[in-house]
Parts: sequence; structure tokens; C-alpha cells
Amino acid sequence: MTPLLAGFALLILSQSAAAWGPLGHRAVGRVAEAMLTTHARGEIAQLLADDLDRDGRPSGRTSLAEISLWADEIRGTDAARPGWHYDNMPACGAIATGRAWCPQQQCASGRIEPMLAQLADRNRPLAERRDALKWITHLVADLHQPLHAVDYAEGGNLVQVEFVGRIDPAPWTLHGAWDVRLVLFALRPSRDQPQQPSEAAVQSLIVLARRLTPAQRAAPVGQWLAESNRLARQVALDYPRFSCRDVPSQPVLLSVDYQRLARRVIKEQLALAGARLATVLNRALDAP
Repeated sequence: MTPLLAGFALLILSQSAAAWGPLGHRAVGRVAEAMLTTHARGEIAQLLADDLDRDGRPSGRTSLAEISLWADEIRGTDAARPGWHYDNMPACGAIATGRAWCPQQQCASGRIEPMLAQLADRNRPLAERRDALKWITHLVADLHQPLHAVDYAEGGNLVQVEFVGRIDPAPWTLHGAWDVRLVLFALRPSRDQPQQPSEAAVQSLIVLARRLTPAQRAAPVGQWLAESNRLARQVALDYPRFSCRDVPSQPVLLSVDYQRLARRVIKEQLALAGARLATVLNRALDAP
């Protein structure tokens, strides 16, 4: 098996484990790193100087891209918080007030601001601030994945899909397609580094991120959620025979047009997530 196929197989096996998968999360980290202030960059370097992996060993990680997967890596440990990775906001009908889908703020949109406050508090232990940094880096990206902002079919995990014009070595869920397979189409990893976005793809995302208006970069977390929920309704769930009443019993065929639009949305969301991650980190870490 070639390195690219081996990496692709690994991504398939992990498709339900992480929003955006390794490629998307690392891309968001890379975009944010390019937009950090000098002071924020220095603070992050200090926080990560003694970073530990899930087993308490020195990780050697020094960048946002490298820590972006930590919140998924700790699954199965006491530190894991599975409910923090998504918002089960309704996909069908009107959105009721009161945020009933996020009890006690235990969802992605409910945890970002508390974690930013923890990160900004210089009186807290470094280990707590470092964990907050790692959570923020991950959750900002999660919240920009449209299927992490809807409740339908467990965020699309119960919908089986196939891709028109492509043959895959394993079946996909709709959620896994948006986490991994469609991201592969968008970020074009190399054969030598199948779990790293190509440098050309990263640079194109940085260009997109720098074109965003100040208002888009500084939008509140609630707007991120609303945008992702809208994209889930209008794009991710816009497949043949979609019904709010039923989950398809047979695999859904995703057309070439669907794939093309999804790739464009994914690039835009990754760039937006990176720009917003840099914005909130700059705000939290710049000199008081």
C-alpha cells in the first residue's frame, strides 16, 4: 500500500473521531498562526514549553497546528469531554429560544468563552491555561464544521453516503465525509504526508482569511453557530430525498455538484475558523 493510501485508510478508520479530522484541524491551526500578534505568539510559546501528551509525557508540541488534535486524543481519559465538541441545534423547523440543546453550557458554543477567560487569567496555573489553549484551538474549529451544529441523524453520523465518480475502500457517513473525505478533496495532501494539508492549500486559506472583514473576524460565538447551522441545512443536508422525518435506509449519492460546493464551503469555513481563532487568542493573550 502506498503512503497516500495508507494515510487515507487511517483517516477512514478515524472518520467519526474528530471534526475536520487531522487535515482540517491542522489547517485551522496553521491559518491562525499566520495571524497571531507577536505578543500572543510569545505567550503561546511559553504555555507550550512544557506541554504533555495524554499520558503525561513531554509532547514536544510547540504550535497551534500540533496541539489542534489534543481534544480528540484524550478521548477515553478522565479529561475527555465528548459533549463539548458539538451543538445539537435543531436542523429542522424554527430554532426555539433558550438554547435547550446545550444544557448547562456543555456544548461547543457554551465552552469557548469560559475557556478564553481561563486562558486570559494570568493568576491561574500554567497547566490550566495551557489546557484552555488546547481546548479553544480545537473547539473553534469544531464549531465551524456545519454538521457539528445540527442534531439531525446524530450530526449526519447515521446517514451513509457514496460519491458519484469516486470509488472508496470503505463506506462513509455524511458526517465522516465532511470531517475527512471532502476535506481531502479540498486540501490535497501529498503522498509523503497524507495527514498534513499541502502547503499550497494552507497558503490559499491564509489568503482567504486575510480577506475577511474585521466584523467577520470579530463575530461572536453565537454567530459562528448560526452560520454553521445554516450551512448544514442549506448545503450539507441538501442531498436527494432528504427528509426531516426519516433517515435514509440506503446510501445517499453525493453528486459532483454537491462535492464541488462542499469543497468551497469547507475552504471558506476553515479560513474563517483560523481567522477567528487568531482573533480570540490575540484578544486573550495580548498584554493586559
